[in-house]
Amino acid sequence: MEYPKVVVFDLDYTLWPCWCDTHISPPLRSKSTDVVVDKYGYELSFYKDVGDIFQDLQANGVLIVSASRTCAPAVAKKLLKLLHLNGEPAINHLDHMEWGTHSKKKHIARALEQFEEDIKFEDVILFDDEVRNKDVESIGCLFAHISNEKVGLNKIIYERALGEWRKKNKKRTKKSN
Repeated sequence: MEYPKVVVFDLDYTLWPCWCDTHISPPLRSKSTDVVVDKYGYELSFYKDVGDIFQDLQANGVLIVSASRTCAPAVAKKLLKLLHLNGEPAINHLDHMEWGTHSKKKHIARALEQFEEDIKFEDVILFDDEVRNKDVESIGCLFAHISNEKVGLNKIIYERALGEWRKKNKKRTKKSN
């Protein structure tokens, strides 16, 4: 099976069920490797399928990027250090993080510049809960919408996006031959 070269994940309501800049209040502490607690006792974990999805991407050589408009990058970074995926801090699974108030198009363009390999926008999938970020399709990326904040990123959305990317990539490959 073919995989994109890069998969980009938004954070809030994509990987976890909150906005880390408004719902989380430091200091943060680990309750376990899967649960972080803020100063008011709010408990946060990744959505259920995130670990398996990251594991699949890494097993298939896909670069993983986080792109977020978070206004609290220190909180996001702390969460990624405290929450574990597949036995190690989640931050260790990210090949690059591109955060700030810029558009996701700009986040993705900047992230791709960080890699030595020449990666085209067509080789990227963005998973994001905000429909406005569908504009990444104007530069060639595939947009995968996370439509239910209670469920977040799950295997159904992931597999559907991979299938769409493969179909799109197959058409592109045929045109270039």
